[in-house]
Amino acid sequence: MGFLLWYENGPFGVFIRESIWGYPIVLSSHAVGMATVMGVVVALTFRMLGLAKGISILAFDKLFIVGWAGFFINLVSGLLLFAGSSTVYFFQTTFQIKILSIVIGGILMKVAMNSVRANQPLGTQKMWAGLCLFFWTLAVVTGRLMAYLIDNS
Repeated sequence: MGFLLWYENGPFGVFIRESIWGYPIVLSSHAVGMATVMGVVVALTFRMLGLAKGISILAFDKLFIVGWAGFFINLVSGLLLFAGSSTVYFFQTTFQIKILSIVIGGILMKVAMNSVRANQPLGTQKMWAGLCLFFWTLAVVTGRLMAYLIDNS
């Protein structure tokens, strides 16, 4: 708890809470990063689920650099947003589900692409793609719900 208090009361937490521009700029950056990551995730998983069959799934490898750029923007902006209320968010169930969903979604993206590279059965590839899409969507939804469920539920 000491670290959370230190982080929340440090310069980043104060900037997010007290600056007229801090929170809106960082939140907007977070939305851009999220849109970038989700754009890559949705495009790839939809293709794996059978849409846009004229595009090779392996062609999406080139988009991962864009996805990683979005992820980096989200990581930095997310850490800044977390600083504003870290003592609340850390113990919030919704936040914990969000972070777990991001970790699982990232792992499943790797598993899904590996299933394509290993030429696993189409049903297996679709299962991994569907699970990946589910967890990334859950991360976005729970991230949005954090603003409304601040009662540490």
